[in-house]
Amino acid sequence: MRKISRISYMMTKKLKAISFWSLLFFVTPVLSCVAVEGDYFQSEDMNLSGGIARQEDDALRDAYQSYALACIAILNGDYQQGEIHLKEALKNDEHSPYLLKKVSHVLLEQGKGEEALRFAQKAVKDHPGDIDAKKCLAGIYSQLQRFELAISQYREILMGDPENKEARLQLSTLFIRLKDFDSALGHLAILIEDDPELLIAHYYVGRVNLERDDYGSAEKAFLRVLEINPEFLPALFDAAVLYGKMDKLDRAIECYERILMISPGNTTASERLISLLYETGQDKAAEEAIAEMEKNLSPGDRERKTLGFIYLKYGKLDESISELTSIVAAFPEDQEARYYLGAALDEHEDFDAAYENLSLLGPESKYFVHARIRMAYILQRQGKTDEAIELLREAVNLKQGHPRLYLMLSTLYEGREQYQAAMSVLKEGLTHDARDTGLLYRMGIVLDRLKRNKECLEHMEIILTIDPTHADALNYIGYTYADKGIHLDRAQEFIEKALKYKPDSGYIIDSLGWVYFQKGLYDRALIELKRAVKLTPEDPVINEHLGDVYTKVKQYERALETYNRALVLENADQEKLKQKIKGVIEHLKGESR
Repeated sequence: MRKISRISYMMTKKLKAISFWSLLFFVTPVLSCVAVEGDYFQSEDMNLSGGIARQEDDALRDAYQSYALACIAILNGDYQQGEIHLKEALKNDEHSPYLLKKVSHVLLEQGKGEEALRFAQKAVKDHPGDIDAKKCLAGIYSQLQRFELAISQYREILMGDPENKEARLQLSTLFIRLKDFDSALGHLAILIEDDPELLIAHYYVGRVNLERDDYGSAEKAFLRVLEINPEFLPALFDAAVLYGKMDKLDRAIECYERILMISPGNTTASERLISLLYETGQDKAAEEAIAEMEKNLSPGDRERKTLGFIYLKYGKLDESISELTSIVAAFPEDQEARYYLGAALDEHEDFDAAYENLSLLGPESKYFVHARIRMAYILQRQGKTDEAIELLREAVNLKQGHPRLYLMLSTLYEGREQYQAAMSVLKEGLTHDARDTGLLYRMGIVLDRLKRNKECLEHMEIILTIDPTHADALNYIGYTYADKGIHLDRAQEFIEKALKYKPDSGYIIDSLGWVYFQKGLYDRALIELKRAVKLTPEDPVINEHLGDVYTKVKQYERALETYNRALVLENADQEKLKQKIKGVIEHLKGESR
């Protein structure tokens, strides 16, 4: 009997549907990069109906035998066979709440959600007072994304058992998932009032407030979590993210350093720490962190590919290629490492090796589209535009409907001034998704190239009906008005709105400067255009605009210097700039007389 009880216990641990893990990852696992361990709630009752181990009649003995066989099958990972035995057990004990719940779990494990739901519903119907059956049903509703029904079940549990922590916590996670943060915080407050040391409740309060950009409340909650358990890694990760958002980078660095003291081999923490150290100008400390990371990763360790990514990010191409080459040699199926090896070789200008590695990523790979686009760029830079177009055409046939392929293909046609061909490609892409703002924006640009300005503006306005925050469309409309000297107040509104979403865009700042120029506000125009040139020094039009302002304010020497700088930039309007340079020289001659 003890042996059978042990099997029952192990199976229940295997099948436990509502656990701390599921609670943590049910919310939004984006910010935290570690698993959470802990058993916060008691296991449910292991007995079959009426206490199967205590019954002597034949039916219950047969049920128990089938149940024992199900346990063995499940422990061996054979859920299908486990399902068969559990259903056989139910034939002999059809109202057993335990068997009904267990077969629901096994079905859910196999992806048979609807069938699992039917068994869970029967368990609740047959045993309306069984809280665990209601939890099981609520959990399945959640899995099937029938959140209102899940909420209803948890509320029903809490009506009968207000002290049920697990049900209240699960209800909180549902409200978080539905972005009903006020309701979530209300239930979390009840949990904390009942148990001030309930770490997970404080943690969720922090996560909710981080999501709501209430950084002060989030910080307070995370600090409370770390007071309860100083080594709780999810809170340390999220606190680091929080401090990054608050621009308290030293505090973020401290969090990652604490994580690495607790978990020295945590590559995610190492990667983020190194990035922050470089970002804050602590290059020597960053190099030391890389060296420490290397010590914790032995040669041949698959995690060393993270080193390859870090080296690539910071321009250490030889080191990146070395690390990633070792990874793909040991793990040829590692498509991520293969793609970034190709990227590193491409940046190293070893185009043939880059192309060869990227070509190994087939249509089944999630990196296929990125690889084909990079391969097309390689061919374009080698002057093989026809081959690049053919390559992308093949990729489009294999991955129809992927917008980035259509965008890249249209860009190749634009580069050859084949605007009608570019239009055809974009129209083809829009047949798969007429609301894709990337394709619509590119179509607007092509219409602009064809001097079809009215249609271009119509496309930009369509984009804003789909995405009112589309900064490039806002900027395009604003700049078009500014360039024509019309609707200048409205132009300024569009551009200032665009800057909310892209505050460091040299192009949008240039547009604002140009509005001021057209309004005759030259001092303000000068401030914005100098900033735009600093951000985007290689754009000839932005430099030309700055030269125009210098000319207006009669700073002719600076105007001449700026026009000459614009003249040598790629795609500069040579004739226009030469005329302006000639005019400035005349002004300078007039001043010298």
